[in-house]
Formats: sequence, structure tokens, C-alpha cells
Amino acid sequence: MKYYTSTTEYNCGIDLHARQMYVCVMDRQGKKLVHTNVLNNDFSYFLKLIEPYKHDLTVCCECMFGWYWLSDACQKAGLTFVLAHALYVKAIHGGKNKNDRVDSEKLTHLLRSNLIPPAYVYPADKRPLRALLRQRLFFVWRRSELTARIYSHQLAHNRDPVRQGSRRTRDPWEQALLEAEDNPLRQLALKNDLAVIKHFDEQIFQLEEELQRQTKKVAGRDYELLQSVPGIGETLGLTILYEIGEIERFPTVKDFLSYCRLVKGTVASAGKIKGLRGAKLGNPYLRWAFGEAAVIAKRDHYLVGPLSQRLEAQMGGNKFKSNTVVAIKLARAVYFMLKNKTVFDPERLVASMQKCFGRKSRAPLSRPAGQPSSPKRLAVTMEKRFSPGRRQPGRLTGCAKKASPLPAADHASCASSTPVCVGPTSNPAPSIGTCGQALPPS
Repeated sequence: MKYYTSTTEYNCGIDLHARQMYVCVMDRQGKKLVHTNVLNNDFSYFLKLIEPYKHDLTVCCECMFGWYWLSDACQKAGLTFVLAHALYVKAIHGGKNKNDRVDSEKLTHLLRSNLIPPAYVYPADKRPLRALLRQRLFFVWRRSELTARIYSHQLAHNRDPVRQGSRRTRDPWEQALLEAEDNPLRQLALKNDLAVIKHFDEQIFQLEEELQRQTKKVAGRDYELLQSVPGIGETLGLTILYEIGEIERFPTVKDFLSYCRLVKGTVASAGKIKGLRGAKLGNPYLRWAFGEAAVIAKRDHYLVGPLSQRLEAQMGGNKFKSNTVVAIKLARAVYFMLKNKTVFDPERLVASMQKCFGRKSRAPLSRPAGQPSSPKRLAVTMEKRFSPGRRQPGRLTGCAKKASPLPAADHASCASSTPVCVGPTSNPAPSIGTCGQALPPS
């Protein structure tokens, strides 16, 4: 959790509602200068209240559904505006009594104490495009619900579902559905659903054309870069582009993955991890977009597909986990592509995915059949496998124990002229030392 550092002499916390806002202004010492309710969200009256302090003032409110106008008005008036993350603020302040007056006062105390967890203020000039994109997604999901309803209706009457064909010409699909239905009431219900689906088609096509035209004007290069990633096409590219906003607001790739809901937080106490949390903290649209991109890349890409299947087999057939790993790799690639303005490199993605296979993909320590054992080769192999940065094994087992050479100190008592035992001989009976290990023939 990150905190905003206020540098102004006066701080203002606002408990914002749809039709009113409770305002509290304090100085650095915590003295309340203004603490009153502003009806009808009258911003001109608010400016009169803060007139003596607006030269060095920071305004803060929680990110509820109606903060757009307040952010734009503060920016126009030349005031510093901070958007507080509502969920994180709830975790910080609490009390027995909760009302608008108490909330505005606590918000101001948090602001002057540098304890406000900030949320991202999306640029005002890009909000209409993002709203248009989200409207398109809403229409697509509602259309999918109607399509699934028609599909379930066919299964309920033991009929083979009719294939839709092209989405731009639904007339053959509509005709086949109506011909298969003999009840006039059910035909009326089908006609209503099909009419709404066609209306959604028209609106979605218009939105897509406008989004494409506007995107080429404002972010054409980044849009083309995103479409070079496996699994990301026109629609997913628009979603990722406008939901990210500015890639510079993420200092590290870990911050970006956390915002995309691709990683979870941990709950630990006394050095022990008790569980996971925070799965729904972040942007749901980015989580959906990268999840869809992972599925499409796994299905269509010639390099990602085989590696994803191998990863899924290693995870015991868990498709959800393997798809999440692929989504994380794609999100990391998108972050560095937008950061460095470079195109997608499939070789780097493959190399990154191969690291996920771990030690299970390595060859066993035992030598192949028919090849003589080499103590020096085995020693080098063991040294590479158990490097100082890894946990050293307590003892060797199995084939590695039989093939690995023992130190000379273990055989000093049985054979001083032969410091190392290299294994069994062709005639082991006369060549057994006092420690029970076979010695090489002299």
C-alpha cells in the first residue's frame, strides 16, 4: 500500500455524496478551520468557504461513483486534487460512530498525516473513449446472454442448436430458428430476442468503427504494438490500451501485474503464510482481457500452444492455473513493450515460459544404460545442480548415492594407496576394504 505525501499548509477532506458533500478543512497542526455541509454539491459555495486557504490547499475525497465532476472542477480552479482508495481508507480508519461529519474529519486527518492511499485519477480527455469502450463491452455481454438464452431454449426441447454463422448476417440463423419452432407463443419470444440481438449488432458495429477511428488519432502506435502480441486483436487491444491509460503510472512490472488482478497478496503472521487475499483488488477489465488473450494464444499460436499444454500437464491438468501463468507472461510483455515502445518478441516469451517448468524437465542424475560412469562428470553435475544459492541436500539417495564418489578420508583406514573408491569391480571378492566399499584392482 502506497501513501500520498501532502506538502500544503491546509488540507481539505470531503465526504462526497450524490446530492451533498461534507467539507472539513484543517491546518498542519490539526486545527479545524471549516467543517460544514454543502447542499446540492454547490461548488461555487465551496470555493467561497475555502477562499482564505485555497492558495495552499489539497482537496481529497474517496473514489465513489460520482467523483468525476469534483476532480474536473478542482483542476479547473487550480486546486490540488487527491483521490483516495475507498477500500484501503476503510481499512485504515474506523470507529464506533460513523457519519458524514466524522468521515470528512477522519479523511482530513489522514491527508495531513500523509496516510491517504491514492487511487488513479484517469485523465479527463480520455474518459469519454474509455466510457465508449465499456459501453461496447456491456452490449456484447448482454447480447451473449440473449444468445445463450436461445441456445438453452433449443436444448430444452431436445433440438440440435442451430449454428449462428456470420454475425453481420443473422437472417439464415433467424429463419432456421423460427422454422424449427411450431408454437406461436414461443415464436413470438424468439422474434423478440432476435430483434434485440440485431439491434445490439448495429450499435456494436457503430461503436467499433468510432473507437477504431479515434484510437488511430490519439494512440495509433501503441495500438499497433499491442496487436503484435499473441492472442490480442482489435477488441482486446482497445480494452488494454484504454484501461491502462498511462503506462508510466506503474513504477515496476509488479505494480502493473497487481493492478491487472494477476497476482494475489498473502496473509502472514509470525513468519507463516496463513492464506491469500486481494484477488479482486485491481482492474476487472484488464484481468478479463489478459485471460482471454491467454486462451486465444494457447489455441492459435504455434509457440505458445505447445508450451501451454506442457505447462498444463506439469500442473496436473489445471487449465485455470496454466492459463493464469500465460496471462502473467503476456502482461509482463505488454508492460515492457509499452514502456520501451518495442514490438513483441516471441523468443523472449518462450524463454520465460520455459523457466516455469523447473527441475521436473531436467534429465535424471543416473547415467544412461550402456554408458560407463564417470565420477568427474557426476561430480560436476552435482556441483551445478546444487549451487551455493540453492538448498543443499542432506544426503544423496538412489542412483546418485551409488554413483557419486566418496571422499578420500572415508577410505584412509582401508587402503592408503588408493584414496578414492570408484565402484564395484568385475571380481569384487578379493578387493573389499575394511569399510565395506569395493576397491579398484591394483
